[in-house]
Amino acid sequence: MALAPARGRSRAFWIVAGLVALGAALRFATLGVQSYHHDEIVTASRVLRVGFGHAMDAVGFSESAPPLYYALAWVWAQITGTGPWGLRSLSGVAGVATIPVAYLIGRELRGRSTGLVAAALVAVNPMLIWYSQEARAYALLTFFCALSLLYCVRALRVGEGADRSDERRDKRNFVLWGVFSALALATHYFAVFPLAAELALLLRRRGRATLAGLWIVGLVALLLTPLVIHQMSYGHAEWIGSFPLGHRVWESAATFFIGETGDIIGGPERPALAFLPLALAAAAFALLALRGERREKRAATVPLALAALTIAVPLLLAIGSVSKDFVLARNLMPALVPLLLLVAIGFTLRRARRLGALLAAFLVAYSLVFSIWVNFDEELQRPDWQAVAEHLGKPEAPRATVLWVLGEAPLRYYLSTGAIQVKAVEQYGWLVREIDFVSDGRVPPPPGRLLGPAFREVSSEEVGRLFIRRYRLDRPGLARLPLRRIREAPLEWRNNGILLDGIGPD
Repeated sequence: MALAPARGRSRAFWIVAGLVALGAALRFATLGVQSYHHDEIVTASRVLRVGFGHAMDAVGFSESAPPLYYALAWVWAQITGTGPWGLRSLSGVAGVATIPVAYLIGRELRGRSTGLVAAALVAVNPMLIWYSQEARAYALLTFFCALSLLYCVRALRVGEGADRSDERRDKRNFVLWGVFSALALATHYFAVFPLAAELALLLRRRGRATLAGLWIVGLVALLLTPLVIHQMSYGHAEWIGSFPLGHRVWESAATFFIGETGDIIGGPERPALAFLPLALAAAAFALLALRGERREKRAATVPLALAALTIAVPLLLAIGSVSKDFVLARNLMPALVPLLLLVAIGFTLRRARRLGALLAAFLVAYSLVFSIWVNFDEELQRPDWQAVAEHLGKPEAPRATVLWVLGEAPLRYYLSTGAIQVKAVEQYGWLVREIDFVSDGRVPPPPGRLLGPAFREVSSEEVGRLFIRRYRLDRPGLARLPLRRIREAPLEWRNNGILLDGIGPD
């Protein structure tokens, strides 16, 4: 009797259950292994530092995103704590929950086969796994955008004649579309682009019926408007435009299929790793264009419209104005599930079943192997600032540490010594006894002109992918820190920062 419910489940149900289990294993098995990264430190130590009121206030002055993720994360952290595993587990849950949603969307669009391939691609996608292990809003954004797309597709199918007699279900689809669209918008402002595409499709095919959910989105957008204006006044996202747009577009394309491997982790670009998955995705699009039947191409219009608008509009805004340039792979994540759905449709065409199945198997296998490989290759991981902090220990005397500028906040967090992050324009005359250099891999010692003759190297050691060189004065007392010069140390980072332990201006 106990086995009766299990026997009643379809094969598709058990395959999806297996994919959910696989996705959960890929996300949770190593969830707390890597150190916090720069933006995660903002979440853990700036936004969620004390009470709920402080967290919501911090969103206003320190973030360029809406408050929903941080509100949920604050509640979540009361149970799990703000350690890497506990805080990241909220994103992990959202990432795993996106897998069955992808199946349901694919099934609505083109049937079970498409749904299963879509679920498999979402389960093993390195980008989705990466942000399922990040204490930021992107996994939650992807989840809500996927749910919004699901109910948009269901509402559109009713508009095409399916289940038209069930008016209550029809209205529920619109209401749930509005709810999840509003939640997505309250999680990240870039949700506005896929929502605009969905709204255009719904208004075109369903007309006034869309109002059943649209008012919910409109109300939330209205409530968020003062916050948007306030956050824009700080210009927190203006740094994005300092990187070449063409580079960011290519990096986004690669990142969608191999996750974060370059600038965001301070590592070298590895374009060769993305060639195969990008080629397989392009093959799916080519199959859809050349071998797809009319109904299959029609099914692809919804995810195609979402992906195209989510990518194209921010790109056009960036080209038109530097002040509106926010093009980054993680900001474009609402386009990723629709793109994977397009790939799934291309791999499950009626007239290319065998070839599509073979290509799908290659892409899933590559993504799975790559996602596992990341756990064994420190070059593809977040820098281990916790290990660096353990090796540096508490300062015995006033100390300066030169490192990647995006490593300042994590190292400060793990040192727990009240260290100071010094800006490049700092004018104080700082006095130190020790200067340490943290480089990405072993590099030659810094030129003597950067330190002066009084400092001598006392130790050097590897810490995973990172390398530490420590210098101390060879005489009693303290020496003035050559602040501007030591920033020029060749440490294989794009930009160097300086962290000071236990010192003050003279």
